[in-house]
Amino acid sequence: MEIFSKLLSKTDSTVRLAIPTSAQPHFHNFVGRDLPVIDWTGQEWSFRFSIRRGGHPKPVFIGDWAKFARAKGLQLNDRLIFTLEDGTYRIEVSRKTHMKLFGQNLWIHVDNA
Repeated sequence: MEIFSKLLSKTDSTVRLAIPTSAQPHFHNFVGRDLPVIDWTGQEWSFRFSIRRGGHPKPVFIGDWAKFARAKGLQLNDRLIFTLEDGTYRIEVSRKTHMKLFGQNLWIHVDNA
């Protein structure tokens, strides 16, 4: 089940991942705690779910997020898909290529970009 998907901002691709507010109920049991997440290679990461304080409270992933972003070489406008499958949180990130198929851009995993 897809929880959310988004195109990454510059901050998402380097510092922290801003989570759409609509996805927040899926993580309410993890506020201030680490959430184990499996990437497309099978590697596990610990993303800390937090809610920013101040003018505009917004849910974010911190913790291993910056390490994950560096390891995967995330960039502005990469496409992230976050899912829950059989009780396991999973993440995939792909990048738009210059190749087209039937007039549509092809997306490939960032590890292959």
